[in-house]
Amino acid sequence: MIKPLKGQRVLKVFGIDKSFLTRIVEDFFAGKSGIKWEISSGPLEDYISVRLAGDDRGGTDTGPSQREKELMDFLGPFVYAIPERGTEKIIGDMLAGKDLTISVAESCTGGLIGNLLTNVPGSSGYFLGGVIVYSNRSKIDLINVSGGTIREYGAVSDRTVREMAEGAKKLFKSSIGLAVTGIAGPEGGSKEKPVGTVFIGLATEKDLLSEGYLFHGNREQIKYNSATMALDWIRRYLNGDPFIPGL
Repeated sequence: MIKPLKGQRVLKVFGIDKSFLTRIVEDFFAGKSGIKWEISSGPLEDYISVRLAGDDRGGTDTGPSQREKELMDFLGPFVYAIPERGTEKIIGDMLAGKDLTISVAESCTGGLIGNLLTNVPGSSGYFLGGVIVYSNRSKIDLINVSGGTIREYGAVSDRTVREMAEGAKKLFKSSIGLAVTGIAGPEGGSKEKPVGTVFIGLATEKDLLSEGYLFHGNREQIKYNSATMALDWIRRYLNGDPFIPGL
């Protein structure tokens, strides 16, 4: 996590191409004096570091300045964390505020999503639990994924991740079931499903949603990217924002 210096704000941005982000931020700050900014990259997120001066200096240490609020509104759902509230905290506050609970079924992420969600004190109020269903047998036995679905479509597929999300929701009796299955590598990929292919699924009382993505990097990066995208799904769903398009 990048920590802001005195008089500096850092916004975490997710799901937007860095070159495009640079252009639109340049346009936003054009003609605005007393402001310095830069964009740095993390494993998946980009960080917009904004140093404010002049009339906007007040509030940079204690709360968002007017310029920051305007920038956050301008970027909309692509801003998903600020220094005082990380992604997990934002999601937790949203779940608690809506009186919703969540459970997870993880394959390629190996428990990383559950770990991130439980980094927030008080998360037991909305996070009911998770299962690491790494093998096909565990998917079938623990959360009732159909063996026929796995045989026909594969463990890494749109159909399977939907059944995983439904299975987690039913197992824990949660409001939301979230699931991830994929190929973290370095082995296991194919021409049709290369290493980095990941499917995310989400089940609620009204919706059953899924999408496939292709992440790049080593095994740890693919796992981290998958977990981060899954968290972003929760945030966007609760906000009513569209998901980032996938495959």
